Amino acid sequence: MTDQNPSNWTVAEDLTVDHFSGVALSLVDLHRARLRLGQATLTGITFENCRIEGPAVMLVVGGCNFDAVDFGFAGGDIRTLLLRPVSPNGVVGAIPVRDCTFRGGQLFAIGYTGGEGFLNQLLALGGPLQ
Repeated sequence: MTDQNPSNWTVAEDLTVDHFSGVALSLVDLHRARLRLGQATLTGITFENCRIEGPAVMLVVGGCNFDAVDFGFAGGDIRTLLLRPVSPNGVVGAIPVRDCTFRGGQLFAIGYTGGEGFLNQLLALGGPLQ
């Protein structure tokens, strides 16, 4: 179950590092910090036992590894966390993530989008759809 009490977490201070462990951080703040460095995509970052907070939509564009991650509260239906891209040319308003590793931890108030393969993997986590 997702720990919805953010006061239990230490907040990450340096959002320019490529490895986070045991901290809470806002996906939007992380993206903003990387944009200031000229990086439009979050690339090559490792998150170990972190709480990554929204509200935000994560666009998984490839090469990401999720291991024992709590994707967030879905109310019993993983589909509530997913958004399918409508255009084949891109997605505006989502935070692109590539070649990142997520080990343990949790994502809170995050929606997910990406290619069919990624979305199908997440859908499989929810069991058979009715």
